Amino acid sequence: MELEQVKGNTWILKSWELIPLYKVDETHCVLLDTGYYDQREELEAALRDANLTPVGILGSHAHIDHMGSYGYFQKKGAQLALSLGEAGQLFSPLALHLEYYNLHVESFETYPELKDITCLADRIILPQEERIEFCGAQFDIIHTPGHTVDHICVRTPDNVLYLGDAVMTGRTLHRSKFPYTFDMKEYLNSLGKLRLEQADHYIVAHEGVYQELLPLIDLELRFLTERMRDLLDLVNGSTSPKELTAQICEAYHILPRNLRDLAYYELASQTYIHYLCGQGLLEPYIAGEQIRYRRTEASFQQEKKRKRSFLPKTGLFR
Repeated sequence: MELEQVKGNTWILKSWELIPLYKVDETHCVLLDTGYYDQREELEAALRDANLTPVGILGSHAHIDHMGSYGYFQKKGAQLALSLGEAGQLFSPLALHLEYYNLHVESFETYPELKDITCLADRIILPQEERIEFCGAQFDIIHTPGHTVDHICVRTPDNVLYLGDAVMTGRTLHRSKFPYTFDMKEYLNSLGKLRLEQADHYIVAHEGVYQELLPLIDLELRFLTERMRDLLDLVNGSTSPKELTAQICEAYHILPRNLRDLAYYELASQTYIHYLCGQGLLEPYIAGEQIRYRRTEASFQQEKKRKRSFLPKTGLFR
């Protein structure tokens, strides 16, 4: 990992995702997330080369590509600070079962990244807290639920805003094909909230450092709008969540590598379904003792007003 300065004492470690850190002095730092578990050796080597010891971790959310080494560094002496919702989830294997695509807890042992992942935060950030003092420095906290239950963004003392997964770049959106949110309505509200946040630099975990945020937010809003339109187009007559998952995999050229991959798309699609139901574009009903979904008249009326897309067709983006 290459260590690169963003501004003042705020730096990033550059890998396939960005791991920010704030230097509290010449030899100690606070990590803003820790990356995936198999990045651990590379992360430790980069910190060692920079003569830096993590004294704290200020985590954005409890997804495995961000919290893969929270517990590891905590056991080595770093203090762990998490928002209330993420702290509760990371402490409980049962809560992780819900977040990790409804896999049985017993199956965690088959995934190396999920072994011994649970831990208890040393500092819990409450919903009303907008600024905290942590490891000798003050950080602003912006609560941005939606991607997860209690996702947060963190502003360092250098006025650099780390966005975690509250915002994604365009290429990442296309590469993921069907971006995950825990609750789409809350996620969109958080995007709107972030439009009002001013900073000198914005760090997006996936991936880049920017001086402007609005173009990224606008692109993501358009992208998500089109993905939901695509999903509506897949509902031919009616569908069940499992049928829709199969249709998504076919339409988006997705070949799930394991049960967890397939479970991801099934859970992600339900998030979109629930949002579309809330917007009055889909409606649930019971058929054959199953929950099924069908388009509403409002969705067909909206389709007539649809403008031509500026985004490439699924599978054509590289």
